[in-house]
Amino acid sequence: MSEIQISDNYNDLSTDSGFQFEFHCEHCGEAWRSEFDRYAAGTADGLLGAAEGLFGGIFGSARNALSHVRNAGWSKARDTALREAVTSAREHFHRCPRCANHNCDNCWNEDEGTCISCVPRLDPELAAINREAKIARAREVAYEKASVSEADLEQRVVSCRDCGAPAGRGKFCPECGVALSLNKTCGGCSAEMPSSAKFCPECGEKA
Repeated sequence: MSEIQISDNYNDLSTDSGFQFEFHCEHCGEAWRSEFDRYAAGTADGLLGAAEGLFGGIFGSARNALSHVRNAGWSKARDTALREAVTSAREHFHRCPRCANHNCDNCWNEDEGTCISCVPRLDPELAAINREAKIARAREVAYEKASVSEADLEQRVVSCRDCGAPAGRGKFCPECGVALSLNKTCGGCSAEMPSSAKFCPECGEKA
């Protein structure tokens, strides 16, 4: 793990009773909390407060004296606790040398020594590119199958298959009289057969 600098990637959860800090990944926001470090003077202050309530304030002077010590002592103890928490946080976060942000293991590119925002991991990127390429190709194939050019449509609808003359939308070509339907009837057995057939598939009669 790279060294964690004291920066803005933590929240101070400390109270009069002790110290605790929450560090977070600056990419995904995943958080890690240090163990609660109890402040002994704060605990004693709490006990004196309870005693003051029970015994009518006879410990008031002691409580006030402790509060004055706490103001300086608490701040010093808090700084010490923060340094220890930062040391522990080094096991959970990496500091990117490019953007200087702190990142958890999930957001760290171990191969490149940077965060995945600066240099994404290669395998996931290649997998994403391959998926996009397959989707794009599938769309192209679908468009090719679904689309019929106007020229093809015009040829199929208005041209005679034998003479190629404009035939309109009738059943027979006005130039050569050939039937324009896709199927035709055998002259021998009256079976229906494709218009492109040269012999009847049922009786063998020449079309």
